[in-house]
Amino acid sequence: MRVNNGRLWGKFNNGEFEVRSLTESDLEEALEILDKSFFLHESVCIACEINLPENAQARSELRELCRLTAYDGVSLVVKHVESGKIVGVSFNKIQYIPPSGQDPFFIQFRKERTKSPQAQCLMDFMIDVDSETDVFELYKIDTLLELMFLATLQEWGRRGVACELARYTIQLAHELSEGVGVNEMHLQLRDMRPKAITAIFTSIFSQKAGRSQNFKVINSVPYTRFTYNGKTFDQSINPLHKTAEHVVFLL
Repeated sequence: MRVNNGRLWGKFNNGEFEVRSLTESDLEEALEILDKSFFLHESVCIACEINLPENAQARSELRELCRLTAYDGVSLVVKHVESGKIVGVSFNKIQYIPPSGQDPFFIQFRKERTKSPQAQCLMDFMIDVDSETDVFELYKIDTLLELMFLATLQEWGRRGVACELARYTIQLAHELSEGVGVNEMHLQLRDMRPKAITAIFTSIFSQKAGRSQNFKVINSVPYTRFTYNGKTFDQSINPLHKTAEHVVFLL
């Protein structure tokens, strides 16, 4: 990840917005989008009560998850060109089959870095959905890029921000699969070549963004199956959003 001057991937809406690689200098502003939007409005964050004011520890732990993820060097932001403000972010993670005896990244983070039951709830959801359909085994691959958290500031919604972040995540992953741009990645990841992109889209809006970029649904999980604090997820989540979709895009 560069210190500043992230790579320009493209512009959209007649040049109103630009998509750039996330840099160290922009990381704190990108993390603030989680507090201002993702933790408050994302379906599973609501179901796990991460959105409640008293659960600041959970939000802090998940910010740390994204901070660590950002240092993989494959995350993207959308900036409003005129103001320079970051209005959307895609925290992307390189995932790979770990060496024997070592836990995958999410399980390791859940064990070692989360103490709050709310953050543990969200991590358990991600781990359960990821493990239900093993993409590594299904497609006989060893490395993928996971579009982990996709967030847009509410006041900048319905402008195509999520779609463009998904689109340029695909372009970024294509280049990495061919060994292009690997010097932007964390040093320990530069030999990794993703063969696919995965995501868990948890709302009809992120699912629409995924369909627009031809992600394939490999598992649809109803919110009735998951519980927190005595309630099934569907009792807390807006009924517009009935399922989470585990999706894949093969490179």
